[in-house]
This record gives sequence, structure tokens and C-alpha cells, in this order.
Amino acid sequence: MSRPPVASTSIRYAGVVALAAAILYASIIEPGGVPRTFLGVGVTVYLHLAAYGGLSAALGYAVLAADRRTLLGVALVATAYGACIELLQGTIPHRTMAGSDVIVNAVGAAIGAGLWRVLAPRFGVVADCRSPADGGDPDDRR
Repeated sequence: MSRPPVASTSIRYAGVVALAAAILYASIIEPGGVPRTFLGVGVTVYLHLAAYGGLSAALGYAVLAADRRTLLGVALVATAYGACIELLQGTIPHRTMAGSDVIVNAVGAAIGAGLWRVLAPRFGVVADCRSPADGGDPDDRR
């Protein structure tokens, strides 16, 4: 099976910035017209999972790395971004700040990082390379 083409670095990072901007916009506008629950779970939970999972996967793709340390960092960056947005929401009258949203964001970010780890080999990114101490080549990340 042939590999899909890898976008240029600037395009990959532009995608991350665009997604982060879309998440910010959706997080500060006045909510309306969204059903309250789906399958007994608040719709916002699904939205948070999808948004921060997507951001985490996009960050993994942007750096073209799928090793555990990098993906932990990617998930932490996505989670920190979500925490900052929650703090911002606390200053907006029509929005509410919720610690539970930060937890859901973290779960979504972890799922997104895991999804990227599974998909990365399709783009020629090696999920885990051995360290030089183990006889591995640190340049095997791609």
C-alpha cells in the first residue's frame, strides 16, 4: 500500500493553528441550538473529546513524531490549551468555566495522541525508535 503524501511543515502547522483557532472561536461564542444530551451523555462531552483529540492528533502530525515522549508532550500541550480556554470562559458572561471540561479535554487529547500513534506508520513515521544507547538511530523517527 502506498503512503499518503506528507504535507509541508508550514501546511502542517497552519492546520494546527487553524484548528486551535476554531476551538477557541467555538469556545467563546454564545452557545445555542445544540441538543443537551446524546445517548445519555452531554453533547459538549463529545465536542470536547473530538476537539482536543483532533488537536492532539494534528500536533502529532505537525511534528511528524509518534514516540511516547513526544506524544505525551503533544497531549499535555493540547490539554494546557484547553485549560487556558476554560480560564478565559470564566471571564465571559454567557460561558462557564468547568474543571470537568479540562479532564474531558485531557482524555480527548490522550485519545487523539493514541490515534496518531496508530496512524503515523501510514505516513512513514516510526512509532518508537530505539535510543542510541540501545543501538538505535535517533533519526529513525521518520
